[in-house]
Amino acid sequence: MKSVKRPYRNYINLIFGGLLMLFLSINSSSIAQNFNPKNEGLLDDIAFISSVENFENHNQWNRLVKKLDRKSDADSEYFLEYLFYKTHQKLLKQYNKGTTFNKLLEDGDYDCVSASITYSVLLKYFDIDYSIIETDYHVFIIAKLNDKEYIFETTDSRNGFISEEEKVQEFKSDFLPAINSAQLNQKESIGSSVYGQPNSKTIYKEISLRQLSALQYFNQGLIAMYNKDYKLASRRLQQALNLYDSERINMFFQVVTH
Repeated sequence: MKSVKRPYRNYINLIFGGLLMLFLSINSSSIAQNFNPKNEGLLDDIAFISSVENFENHNQWNRLVKKLDRKSDADSEYFLEYLFYKTHQKLLKQYNKGTTFNKLLEDGDYDCVSASITYSVLLKYFDIDYSIIETDYHVFIIAKLNDKEYIFETTDSRNGFISEEEKVQEFKSDFLPAINSAQLNQKESIGSSVYGQPNSKTIYKEISLRQLSALQYFNQGLIAMYNKDYKLASRRLQQALNLYDSERINMFFQVVTH
């Protein structure tokens, strides 16, 4: 058999290379198009968290959405549990206090805030009702299906999905302030007196995804304060205030700027 002359070999390699690049381009585009939220409210929220492009171009995120989408017609409680554990398996790799959602997308580092952002986006994407609960030192999610509540303890990869009613109530009671509901309605007073004391329970309130994203900057501000980088702390706390004008963020901002 005669050997293929070099010009023809180069021509064949060029065609093969072009076809390979075309295949990769088509495959990458098909992955990127998986995350296409129809919910305009979610698109608005994403603007405060990250760019839409970060979601669209993140292969692991889009593969996860595709997997979840295939299960979305299953039994609703089964799907909710599947969403919780599959997300932990695919995206949340190692706990790192004070990390951001963008950092989570980059290398899998997460804390209760960035993980709760992740689950909030996915729950909203799949039109599942939920609440984000802010407490003194922690954030968690209550998902709701058919008048039943489910806890998403986002930092627990093994037992963080809680569905039994009694255990749900026990989990919530661990964070509820020891004051009556009339005082709880006075949101501006929550956290003002004993916030910062070990195991204090003064804050328990539902917040928005936008306000949750502000807590990323709040945490970074506290870390900067601990490191005595007060200029950075001031910037981060101001970013937090721009998204969430809460009393405790204001309190720390006043401390660092005076």
